[in-house]
Amino acid sequence: MRASVLVVFAATLLAFVGVARAVQVDVLDPVQDWTLRALRIEGNHAIATSTIDDTLVTRPRRWFALWKPLPAFDPVAFQTDLERLQALYRSAGYYHALITHDVELPADGGDDITAVIYVDEGAPVRVTGVTVDVTADRIPAADYDKILSDFPLEPGDVFEESEYDRARALLRAAWRNNGYARVTVTKWARVDVRDDSAMVRYTVDSGVPTVFDDSTIAGLVDVDPDVVEREIAWTRGEPFREARLDETRKRLETLHLFRTVRLTEDDSKDRDVDVAIELTEAPPHEIRFGIGYSTEDGPRGLASWRDYNFRGGARQLGFTARISQLRRSITADFLQPHFPTQTSRVRLLFAQEQYDEDTYTLNQTRGSPRFEWDILPHLAFYGFYRAEYDLLSDVPFPVRHRLPSAAPGTTILSGGGLGLDWNATDDLLDPTRGWILSGSVEPVGGFLGGDVDFYRIITEGRFYQPLQLGLIGATRIRVGSAETIDGTRVIPLFERFYAGGINSVRGYARRRVGPLTQDEPLGGNSLVEASVELRRNITNTIGAAVFLDGGQVSLDSFDFPFDDLQYGTGFGVRYTSPVGPIRVDLGFPLDRRGDDAVWQVYLSVGQTF
Repeated sequence: MRASVLVVFAATLLAFVGVARAVQVDVLDPVQDWTLRALRIEGNHAIATSTIDDTLVTRPRRWFALWKPLPAFDPVAFQTDLERLQALYRSAGYYHALITHDVELPADGGDDITAVIYVDEGAPVRVTGVTVDVTADRIPAADYDKILSDFPLEPGDVFEESEYDRARALLRAAWRNNGYARVTVTKWARVDVRDDSAMVRYTVDSGVPTVFDDSTIAGLVDVDPDVVEREIAWTRGEPFREARLDETRKRLETLHLFRTVRLTEDDSKDRDVDVAIELTEAPPHEIRFGIGYSTEDGPRGLASWRDYNFRGGARQLGFTARISQLRRSITADFLQPHFPTQTSRVRLLFAQEQYDEDTYTLNQTRGSPRFEWDILPHLAFYGFYRAEYDLLSDVPFPVRHRLPSAAPGTTILSGGGLGLDWNATDDLLDPTRGWILSGSVEPVGGFLGGDVDFYRIITEGRFYQPLQLGLIGATRIRVGSAETIDGTRVIPLFERFYAGGINSVRGYARRRVGPLTQDEPLGGNSLVEASVELRRNITNTIGAAVFLDGGQVSLDSFDFPFDDLQYGTGFGVRYTSPVGPIRVDLGFPLDRRGDDAVWQVYLSVGQTF
């Protein structure tokens, strides 16, 4: 009796869930219009579900798109997907992977089905030996040893086709960056599925040493050929380097004058290499509108107009208006490229800005010429001058009482600055390896004139290192100090150092780290900030991070309170977008004071550092 009740209960449960039976895709009625309610993938470990999803044509409706109808289910396309998934596992080194499936039909005889893919990965094929044979000229020993030390395939690795191909590309690039444009690299592999082993061999034929020869330019209509010629990174007769082609392509794309940039070498085997530069021009004018949101700025908007070829010569002239809760500004800027040298440029900036901080409102009119010089591909020097008229208001009484000389009603400021930036990272927007060092000295007043006299020194280091388990370690330290000179007693509020907030010490609100008076931030003459962050990609577009930040501001010059830091910790999520990582961080202050909240949420574009 109990068994009969259980059978009835199970049948009722199946009917409630809506699944009568599971069948194979080839038994589905090809005339019926099937729809896909869900797609499940089970048993995959070596390949992420997101990677498999990107491979398949069969895709369910997104979980949040409830207003959309269920997508059609094509049995033929699904069968092809199964074959495609089998090939994906084979390319990843899993030659024994077994792909099976079920199609779950609804109990009510409807058209909505659930497709289930089962993966039995099996044992992978592993590399047992790698050989590189060079049949002609070798590159310098240091370059060759570096390739071998970073070689994508080593004994014991899973034999992945992507790494197999990448190793060939690295060898070819190494020879091409040492003067061998005609190099050929052949690859060979013997895979034995009986013992799951793979022997790999590469053969490098360097060809003759080569040099750059003639360059031709095609596709220009309104842009002067001189604009293109001065972006070419090589000279005739110089030893061939593939990196010179990449640098030229990057320079031309940065001009924003071309839709497409294509560099093609001649296909002969001669010593002299001719390069054809094929371009498609883009409109020289750009109009942009944008809206966004960040925790500190709140809602924000942008409108801009720019001419990328103002009066020819790739000169740029632009006007930009920005508005947010924290800042309103109208700016005009001009860029003269390749002046006074090939690797330098001059910028002119005029801005009218208003800042609404908790402790003051600042209306600022500013003009600033700036000189930039690329000393080396990764090392840049800059110098600037700034002339400002500053109108300060709405300073709370506690701040004005504590620092009366720091809150002048009007100020004429005249200052300059010199700095160096050394960027040795692998990516400008989202680095995973390398380091950035920067430093600047900014004298204000003195022989430059103006109402206030001080100087400021700032140094910063950022370091990035891949770790185990797909983690990326990122660290940052920033130190700065300012000192008054020539009778100035106190540095104005709008020129002081502050800490705390979205790009400083997370866990605290903006400027809530450092000295306070009646719970109002005072800023200071010295600053210390340090951060440690662990980052890891979860999918191709989504990543996660945990962090620990510390910082402090001192009222004294050249007083760096490393032993009195305020700390914040937390975690965050990153989404990789075309404009850079979009990040959401949740921070918790470890040294709360006054009105500090228990937690802070930060939303912005770009990595913190």
